[in-house]
Amino acid sequence: MANGVDNGTANGPVACPLCGAAGTAAVAEATETSGCMHFAEGTVLALMAGAAGKYYADDRDWPWLTAVGAVVAVLLLVGTIAVVRGENRDARRARSAVDRAAAAGTVATHYCAACGEASSPETPRADGPATGRTDLPHGP
Repeated sequence: MANGVDNGTANGPVACPLCGAAGTAAVAEATETSGCMHFAEGTVLALMAGAAGKYYADDRDWPWLTAVGAVVAVLLLVGTIAVVRGENRDARRARSAVDRAAAAGTVATHYCAACGEASSPETPRADGPATGRTDLPHGP
């Protein structure tokens, strides 16, 4: 079976034909986000941290634990928002790369985060102008 025909599962990850990076992702994986799920998880964790702070403050009669729980909850929410925004940004970059590949006449099956381009395993190594990018490495 040719490398990439099975989306890289049987022969390991598919190498990017444009830059040679080993870790490419299938276009479907790279362009979808699970931001709602991550936000729900982060919110639940933040609520649990706040509730734990309040519970242990009352249980042990240490009122400062309420403030600690609140600070941890805020930090968890800020971290959650950063993760969701980063994931959305990465998905937008992948969709943009797929659109560029389609405009160049390539049916993209994999997205390379290293060079920011989408390609198929059959794509020949680009010399830069073929993808509209001049910052990619030239040949092996």
